[in-house]
Amino acid sequence: MAAALNRSAFFNAARSQPFGGTLKQGQVTGMAAILDACPLDLDSDSLAYCLATAFHETARTMLPIKEYGGDAYFKRMYDPKGERPHVAQTLGNTVPGDGAKFAGRGYVQLTGRSNYRRATGELQNRGYLTREQDLTLAPDMAMTPDIAAAIMFLGMTEGWFTGRKLSDYFGATRVGDPFNARRIINGIDKAEAIKGYHTAFRAALKAAGHVPGATSQTIPTPPVQTAPVFLPAPRKPASPVATAPAAPSASSSLFGRIVARLTGKA
Repeated sequence: MAAALNRSAFFNAARSQPFGGTLKQGQVTGMAAILDACPLDLDSDSLAYCLATAFHETARTMLPIKEYGGDAYFKRMYDPKGERPHVAQTLGNTVPGDGAKFAGRGYVQLTGRSNYRRATGELQNRGYLTREQDLTLAPDMAMTPDIAAAIMFLGMTEGWFTGRKLSDYFGATRVGDPFNARRIINGIDKAEAIKGYHTAFRAALKAAGHVPGATSQTIPTPPVQTAPVFLPAPRKPASPVATAPAAPSASSSLFGRIVARLTGKA
């Protein structure tokens, strides 16, 4: 069996870079959720890039966030009755109010009715959600760390967001390209900065002895929360900050179900 990931070493290294010497409770909780949900065969470069993406997209909180802006902004940007009906159509927003209801949420900003519907089907088919749990009916479920992390990993490995995927830029037999990997999410916007975060997270994973297929070492770390600590820095001074959603009802967490399947106790 491959060596276990030493999370204590990972957090110690990440505290230095990219976090600049300080780690908050929420940041540790968020990273623990991401590590818990990581596919066992994911290579270190790809995992580091997912962590770097979350670092950027969540304004360094490492917790799922909702896109900043009020209902008027979401209507203007994404609603069929807004100023960009062609964008609404692309996103599958067909009902007035869809712009606000299906605004961006999570580690990688899942946006639009069609994407919430797709994520629901993918997670249900893989056993991550029950058939009763539906992101189109309860969009704030995409804000819970375990579900948000599953969406991030599946979306980035399978090309849900732009058609580009992690294997286009990383892999055991190729030199990684963390600059152009930004195209998985959003062109090359902030690509150079995220490349730097990738370098830091890659070093932290190396310090922790990350090996694809490894099991996570059990060490004292804050438990993964069922509802996110919601402390984003607003993008616009006038934008209202949303409140944290209530945790969705479920018989067990995503991570618990994953562990059960892996250990044969499901």
